[in-house]
Amino acid sequence: MMHCRLRTVRAAIKALLLTLVLSTGQNLWASSLTFALFGDVYMTAEHQGYLKGMLADMAGKGSDLAISTGGLKPADQNCNDKNLLAAYPVFAAAPLPLFYVPGDAEWLLCGKSANGKYTPEERLNLLRKTFYQSDRSLGQPSLPLIRQADYPEHMRWQNGPALFITLSSPDQINFNPKNAEAAQSVQSRNDAVISWIKEAFSEARKQDISMLVMVMPDEVSFGAVDPKAPSDKYLLADLIKSETAGFPGQVLMVHGGNGVHRIDHPLTNPDNDLPLQNFTRVETYGALQQGWVQVRVERNKKSGDDPVHRTEFLFESFPWPPLDMGTEE
Repeated sequence: MMHCRLRTVRAAIKALLLTLVLSTGQNLWASSLTFALFGDVYMTAEHQGYLKGMLADMAGKGSDLAISTGGLKPADQNCNDKNLLAAYPVFAAAPLPLFYVPGDAEWLLCGKSANGKYTPEERLNLLRKTFYQSDRSLGQPSLPLIRQADYPEHMRWQNGPALFITLSSPDQINFNPKNAEAAQSVQSRNDAVISWIKEAFSEARKQDISMLVMVMPDEVSFGAVDPKAPSDKYLLADLIKSETAGFPGQVLMVHGGNGVHRIDHPLTNPDNDLPLQNFTRVETYGALQQGWVQVRVERNKKSGDDPVHRTEFLFESFPWPPLDMGTEE
């Protein structure tokens, strides 16, 4: 009984310290931070043990928090309540603060016959009432956060040297433009995403934060412009390019969606055709080759006061399950 009380007290003290530190704008990890990234870990019979094992591994390897890019179920699985909410108890009890971004399979694709012909917005509202019901993250302990009005899946929080935001991927929303209500819904979400990005960059500059982490379920196209594409197709990409180019620090974009884990620098400096040195992209593992990525952020004291070069990343990727574990969880 005494041991149980001690564990409870320790957990309460840890959560209180995290809350006090963040609420004052200062952080125990003022110069370093370690966090975990993952996506497309399904709660199917085959993989239902993977999620708990991965989260425990993240905490065991020293991650301060974890972020999911979505993908809680296969894209062709029914979008009923049971399938959409199966991961919630695991996320809520995660051994570290956890932030979840809804993937396409959890709402956008739910209108298809194979998925139950649900109304996508209705499925999203179910996720909102379950995963986004407070001003704190999931997990034990949890962390305080700010949510965008009307879009609780859009979150913002600060931890250590970084400011984090989560976003939808409006480029992937393709409702029938002839449906006025659906078209207005898409436009409103586009406006909300753009506003959330601008506000995040502004907040980072105001607080002299040297790193901004943007997380969304799908990638933004930074490739060649298609002259036949709608005029607003590249608004998001252009905004991210311009904000990053003028940002005195590092920008890390994280997304899932393609099923191929990669780390690269997709933005090019127009002055020399070389990759922008302050923009890095991480695509999380997909369902066919599951795993998670640990990111460690540190200040390089040798770089002096240069905010772009004084922040450095150390990436380490962990396929799952580990080679020495086998396939049973």
